Amino acid sequence: MLPRGGSSMPPPPNPVAYFPPPRVTLPSGLDILRTYSGAFISLEILFGTVVWILVSATRVPLPLLQGWVMFVAVTAWFLSVVFLCVFLFSYANRIAINWNQADFLFHGATFVFYFGAFLLQAATTSLHHFPRNSNSTMQETLLADNEYNISIAASV
Repeated sequence: MLPRGGSSMPPPPNPVAYFPPPRVTLPSGLDILRTYSGAFISLEILFGTVVWILVSATRVPLPLLQGWVMFVAVTAWFLSVVFLCVFLFSYANRIAINWNQADFLFHGATFVFYFGAFLLQAATTSLHHFPRNSNSTMQETLLADNEYNISIAASV
């Protein structure tokens, strides 16, 4: 016999959903350098530095295009250093966000910005044979041969 007012059904579950705290699967300290993410960040820092140096070494025929390339190189370099320091100094364990998703979004955004910078730098490089001044009697091209080679290296 059932007690008065009782039922054979268990009580309904709590309507509040439980979401476990995000796990950091990326290691902290120097072990981050042994992962794919650490390798990507290190390469972004290395190649960002190279692009920064190469773009700043050329004469700027199109300031708007190469200004964006320089902005992307400097900003992505700085953010890569900060992102790497978060893992090197174990701040990732103290900040409660989903670091796997943050890592994915960081590398995706960096790829998009670097790809856009590549397209602009390649467009600037492709205009090297155009004359610098259309009113001039001398045939001075937009980029000298040395600057053209440096611009190709920065594009790559």
